[in-house]
Amino acid sequence: MPWWATLIFLSLMTYLWLSGRSNPDDVIGLLEQMLAIALALVVLFIGHNLLLETLVLLFALRLPTARRGIPVIDRPQASKDVLIPF
Repeated sequence: MPWWATLIFLSLMTYLWLSGRSNPDDVIGLLEQMLAIALALVVLFIGHNLLLETLVLLFALRLPTARRGIPVIDRPQASKDVLIPF
């Protein structure tokens, strides 16, 4: 994919994402955001832009890892909580 097509798709994606967030109708806003995500996937997977793929990979590696074996919330047994512990 040429660089000018990548820039057009990225600008259209940004426009759709921002208009989807500011749209008062939730359904249309969600549709615009879904279209923006689809355009981002087209740019990443079809465009084969190495710079964008590297940036997404670095972002994914910087995400926090899930803690294993550590309880998320410690609640006392005598609390009048609505949630049922499993």
